[in-house]
Amino acid sequence: MKRSLAVVVALVWCVSAWAQEKAIRPLDVPMSFSGTYGELRHDHFHGGLDWRVGGKVGDDIHAIKSGYISRVSVSPYGYGNGIYITHPDGTTSVYGHLLRFCDKVARRVEEEQYAQESFSVNLTFGPEDFPVRQGEVIGQVGNTGSSAGPHLHMEIRDTEQDIPLNYLSRGVYKPTDKTAPQFHRVCFYALDTLPVSSRWRIHNLTNPAAVRDTLRLPHRSYVAIDATDRQEGTGAKLAVEEYRVTLDDTLLFAFKVGDVAFDAGRYIKSLIEYPESRRGGRDLVKSRVDPNNLLADKITSHNDGLIVLEDDAVHTLRLDAIDEHGNRATVRYKVRRDADFPAPARDTTLHETPWLWYMQNMVSDGSMTYYLPAGALYNHVVFSWKKVAEADPAHGIYSDVWQIGSPDIPLQMPGELEIAAEIPEGLEEKAYMANYGSTLSHAGVKVRFGTYCVAVDTIAPTIQFLGSKGNIVNGSTIRIRVRDDASGVSDARVEIDGHWYPAMLKGGTVSLELKENRLQRGKHALKILVTDLCGNEADETREFSY
Repeated sequence: MKRSLAVVVALVWCVSAWAQEKAIRPLDVPMSFSGTYGELRHDHFHGGLDWRVGGKVGDDIHAIKSGYISRVSVSPYGYGNGIYITHPDGTTSVYGHLLRFCDKVARRVEEEQYAQESFSVNLTFGPEDFPVRQGEVIGQVGNTGSSAGPHLHMEIRDTEQDIPLNYLSRGVYKPTDKTAPQFHRVCFYALDTLPVSSRWRIHNLTNPAAVRDTLRLPHRSYVAIDATDRQEGTGAKLAVEEYRVTLDDTLLFAFKVGDVAFDAGRYIKSLIEYPESRRGGRDLVKSRVDPNNLLADKITSHNDGLIVLEDDAVHTLRLDAIDEHGNRATVRYKVRRDADFPAPARDTTLHETPWLWYMQNMVSDGSMTYYLPAGALYNHVVFSWKKVAEADPAHGIYSDVWQIGSPDIPLQMPGELEIAAEIPEGLEEKAYMANYGSTLSHAGVKVRFGTYCVAVDTIAPTIQFLGSKGNIVNGSTIRIRVRDDASGVSDARVEIDGHWYPAMLKGGTVSLELKENRLQRGKHALKILVTDLCGNEADETREFSY
């Protein structure tokens, strides 16, 4: 009994000590970042720190605090090889894009991949499975998943609320930073006075700090800002912590990142000037505040962030970009009201109707019905639609082609689309809702604004083994290109000598690593079975030596 009590007391002491640990660096390299918390990433905020590693993989990753490995994930996308450590202080640290896991975890992952016959796995564990001590090596830096180069993506989350925390603004990590943010681009947009306002760009300042002339603005307008932060020792464009817009002495708009919950972060499309982002440009924070924006608790505004000029006097507009260490960049503009900003001509071939963001909205026109739930819009919009083409069965299109809304309008959630189509008997299972453009692609029935039709796919995917001189093995790697020009590839199963083998399907390429612990030296037969989203299959077999 005394021994049991002593063990319990020791465990309580250890947990208490671990709860007081200060986070250490995860890497034995100088502190430098290629990405920081709060960066604007088109459809989400960057929720962590991207540690630079000099463009190479393989550096050891250390647990920043003691705890236990609570989750491990493997995926072709996202974090790739990811590992999650739960700590006694109520936080969870996340490490993404790993080259490999530590041996004990790697063995467990491989066992589960074979048991599930799936390359992608998502495994959870309890405190007794994989306890770790602060500083313990948990894996190596890699470039897996949705990564553009070798680095460590690390997040620290509030475990209970699952909110990523900003460890730079909290001062947990303190890089050298005496450099102010930089303005790259400033745009101004006019608003008409209709009940459902339209917007159009009137100024595009690509050298924002150099403008000296007085800017002419309409009665109602707003501004959008492209700015990034800089730090010593890295050329990366990092996150701005706070944006401010002031007209004379009135604060029109302020947004401060702070800690962004994942659910709230999805409203970033309401914070940015979405059409600029959609066209492949950078993300500009706009001062106009939409009514359906759950980031509102991080925003201070006056007149919904609009620049309202009530007279013909010259006014001063000030823009500030501030980083998490208080470094500030400022630009000032002289602005004056001018009524001569006619709205651009509208497409008169479109059907149009006002849609309110807090209402359910639906349109039905002949062969097409589109339903959008309440709250899917961020603001009131003028919804437009039209039929753009007739059915063309010779090219696999079995319905009219419909333009649904404007792709420049962001949605918080998709709507439901129905298009009537005459599908020949026996081909019903090969029909799918398609994005219509230079090529067709699978869309599903829940879609955002765009152009769609019903198509039929009866053609199997294609398979091409990548290699040289008839040898499909390059070192210990086999790569196979798979393609489907209609509905798209759904799955690719690889077997070696009749047994499932782990293979990653990513970006139209299947890749697999040959491992001695799973494959004896000698001749082998590889079979790949590829299936598209309409159930069409293709398979090929190749022999290889290893």
